[in-house]
Amino acid sequence: MILTYFSLFLLVGLLYFRLALRFEIVDRPNSRSSHSKVTVRGGGIIFPIAAIIWWAAFGFQHTLMILGLVIVSIVSFWDDIQSLSRKFRFLMQFIALSLAFYDLNLFNQIDWYFLPIFYFIALGIINAINFMDGINGISGLYGLVFFGSLLAVNTYLPLFQSELIQYEILALCVFLLFNLRKRALMFAGDVGSISLAFLIIYFLTKWYLEVEHWSIILFLLIYGVDVVMTMARRIRRGEKLSEPHRTHFYQILANECKMNHVFIALGYAVLQLLVNFIFFINPKNYPSPLVSSLLLIGTGIAYLLFRNLISSRLSLPNSK
Repeated sequence: MILTYFSLFLLVGLLYFRLALRFEIVDRPNSRSSHSKVTVRGGGIIFPIAAIIWWAAFGFQHTLMILGLVIVSIVSFWDDIQSLSRKFRFLMQFIALSLAFYDLNLFNQIDWYFLPIFYFIALGIINAINFMDGINGISGLYGLVFFGSLLAVNTYLPLFQSELIQYEILALCVFLLFNLRKRALMFAGDVGSISLAFLIIYFLTKWYLEVEHWSIILFLLIYGVDVVMTMARRIRRGEKLSEPHRTHFYQILANECKMNHVFIALGYAVLQLLVNFIFFINPKNYPSPLVSSLLLIGTGIAYLLFRNLISSRLSLPNSK
């Protein structure tokens, strides 16, 4: 069965690759790119397709969530082809998240004044994962770590649809065949990074409603620290957050340090896997608020020290 669905997703990937080349759905390098060759964009379309196949194969479960995924995927794919307004994308993401939250019965499980917090965090995660999709392999490997770890958590907390997780893992493996290489054949595109973020939000929200503990956000610790610290640095320097940039730490490693993209992506994925294993999978529990806070602070300090060390050696302006 695994081989059957892997072959199916591989066929979808190959078909999309040919169609994207024919219709020129490609990413052309520019001054902000971390690549130098024309590359197919939107290969992450495999992720929502895998979820739709799961939905059809397993009795049309969680239709509202799948509908939200379809909405956000169509809009994101459209944005991959031609730029859409930020307001329109935000509106569609809000609607899609509302469908996912309704599917989870969120509106009946929390007080109304907590809803803005959920939307703020969810929209933040969508944009953070989209921001971090900038070098070969990073989104695919990080997604693989997330869903693989979630599958492990599901053995002691049988809360999630294991088949859906397995389908996404297979889709990620197929995507990595095209993406995890020195010169990628396909990028995930917005359709890939945002649909992946949408599914991550869905599972994290479901998990939170079960355990009611904020520490589960540590499943996104490595991405989160890079995004938050980079945003704080840009705000301190008076830069507009809406403007494109190349100042995430992984971008500095790739562009200024000239490190191999695959090596950087593996580093981020392995660090996150260690966090997941040590604090969630091995103890079959979640860390206490104190441990979670110390881990957040410690990771933030380590990030700043390492980034400043690299930046000072390279004499980068953002090291100041």
